[in-house]
Amino acid sequence: MLFENASAELALLLFTLLVPVGVMALALMACVRGFFATDAKGARTADRLTSIPAVVMLVGLVCSFFHLGDPGHVFGMLTGIGHSPLSNEILVAAIAIVIGVVYWVICLVKGLNEGGHKVFGTVLLVAAVVCAVFTGTAYAIPTIPTWDTPCNWIGQLGLALLGGSALAAASLALAGYELDKQASLALKACGGIGLVVVAAVLVAQAALSAAAVSSVGVLLGSVMTDYATVGAACVVLCAAGYALFACGRVRVVPAWLGVVCVMVGLALMRVDFYGVFLSAGLAYL
Repeated sequence: MLFENASAELALLLFTLLVPVGVMALALMACVRGFFATDAKGARTADRLTSIPAVVMLVGLVCSFFHLGDPGHVFGMLTGIGHSPLSNEILVAAIAIVIGVVYWVICLVKGLNEGGHKVFGTVLLVAAVVCAVFTGTAYAIPTIPTWDTPCNWIGQLGLALLGGSALAAASLALAGYELDKQASLALKACGGIGLVVVAAVLVAQAALSAAAVSSVGVLLGSVMTDYATVGAACVVLCAAGYALFACGRVRVVPAWLGVVCVMVGLALMRVDFYGVFLSAGLAYL
């Protein structure tokens, strides 16, 4: 049942996974390049490999259009800016993506000096946090009690930190970019915070969902066993992925295996989220 509900929102699942992770990875790559010791030898390759998180981000954007059905609908949705959480999400995500694309293109064409990476890193980091938060608050719908909680935006922030740090570390490793001790610790700290947040949100969301009752008296208890199984798989995969890129020196193969584990785990987190849909008026059970 969880996977049936989640598959119905597959386009949104991918959008809310790939865009926050891609923007955060770009932000962290820029921050590493701007605020920590620079590896001149691997700098140009690292510039080019900003393409990896940029593509992840843009694939997420494309997925959002599949949800709209007609790309022209986006203009109608933008009329709700300021009073519609969904419209606000689209605006914030669009701004974050534009900043990410500008940074990516500059890196590809001519590269940036340390100061340029600092500026883009700071701006992108703020944009990534705001984007993650707004992709969560878009689901704060009063008629869906299982979604109308702070778990949404907190979970999305954890997702962005964990996935973004894993993708950034793996992309820099592939570029042969040598991280100094501080840069390595910063990426690992972001990933560790994200992992703890993801696990905590899954537990909190389970407690809230298990207690939810629709207006027709339907409970979610019948799907909570599946929820727990999927949630446990999420945490195990995310923890394994984090360990692969965070234990010791970041190396290419373990780091990319870590990215795969983390992204699959985070996708399962989104499955759990969409799977506990429970409307106050109609329950899909």
